[in-house]
Amino acid sequence: MKNMTKVELIIESVYENRLLKLFEKHEIGGYTIINDIEGAGGHGLKTGDDVTGVFSNIYVFTVCEAEVFDKMDKDIRAFLKSYGGKCILSDVRILLGTPRK
Repeated sequence: MKNMTKVELIIESVYENRLLKLFEKHEIGGYTIINDIEGAGGHGLKTGDDVTGVFSNIYVFTVCEAEVFDKMDKDIRAFLKSYGGKCILSDVRILLGTPRK
C-alpha cells in the first residue's frame, strides 16, 4: 500500500478545461470526472437537468503523492478564488495490485 492524497473538487462544468490544464501543469495525468452532479450548498440547489449543461456542476477527483499536492496547493487555492467551487482533501492508502505468493 502507498500513502497518497485524494483531491476532490466540485466546480462549475464551464471551468473543467481550466482545471485540467492546472492538473497538466503539475503532471497529474489520472483523474475521474462525473458530470451533472446535484446538491445544495451556499449557492442554493444545483440540479443536473440543465438542457445545455452550462450551469451544471462536475465532480473531479484524483489521487497523488502529498508532495505533488503541496506543489499545486497555491494554484488550487487561486483557481477556487477565481472560479469558485469546493476542494476536499483526504489522506488515503492505495492498494496496488501486487500478485499473491
